[in-house]
Amino acid sequence: MIALFVATLLPSTIRADEWHYPTPAPNGVINEPERWGGQCETGRRQSPIDLTYQAAVKGDFAPFLFSNYMNPIRNAQLTNTGHSIQIDSTDPSVTLYGGGLPGKFVLDQMHFHWGSEHTIAGVRYGQELHMVHHDSRYNSLTEAGAVKNAVAVIGVLFHVSNQDNTHMDVVLETSQDIRDAAGKSAPLKGKLSPHNPLPKNRTSYFRYEGSLTTPTCAESVIWTVFTESLPVSLDQVELFKTIHDPSGHELVINFRSLQPLNARALVYHTDMDYSGSGAIPKLSLTLIVAAIAALLAK
Repeated sequence: MIALFVATLLPSTIRADEWHYPTPAPNGVINEPERWGGQCETGRRQSPIDLTYQAAVKGDFAPFLFSNYMNPIRNAQLTNTGHSIQIDSTDPSVTLYGGGLPGKFVLDQMHFHWGSEHTIAGVRYGQELHMVHHDSRYNSLTEAGAVKNAVAVIGVLFHVSNQDNTHMDVVLETSQDIRDAAGKSAPLKGKLSPHNPLPKNRTSYFRYEGSLTTPTCAESVIWTVFTESLPVSLDQVELFKTIHDPSGHELVINFRSLQPLNARALVYHTDMDYSGSGAIPKLSLTLIVAAIAALLAK
């Protein structure tokens, strides 16, 4: 995650163009650790993790507020970072707040992982989009990345479907111009708004404090992973796998192995009320209570 950003944070023992993802075995299974060193191996608040309802505690936060997310990204460029493909945002008015976040966060970039980095109850999804923001009290993502909870990342999961995701088309069409060369960029061949890849249900999500998922694995991130997944076709997933890494090989996978939760709190937020034997939306429950009160008053 945040492949361009971490280049400025990497210790002298590892260069930005030296770290890589493990090579899958012939059966597609990854049998070796990342060996990225430093906090990636010694940290206690690392990401990604397996998100399980059984390990989570109930959360109740104010709604998310997405400011200017409906606007197409200005002068959007797609970059092959060598570890993902990334769309940068340079508009400071595109911001996120609410949802239990400790302030206003500015959108910096969006990038993709194929399969998902986070799993839900052990299930890995076809893709995961990371929407990376920095706390507006800091001047940049680089500055915020050195401070606990000063980076907020929205994770959006994608399940494999028999239908193409139309919002992926503009990304994949542009990616064909940059797939063979790490560091290469190209103007996005169409308009894309940050709102486009968000799920409709933005009230059901997991929240925890963690890290970047690439070196230096700095533990500065507030993670929000929505539980509603969006569709992406198998053909589209396969096109992502044609992106080349810095050594010129196809980037078949670009997800980090799961990390232990350790002593961290994992929070699950939903607008459903589970106080009874069934799940009832909070609004519906309120209406039911009001109706009963009206009947009793007669």
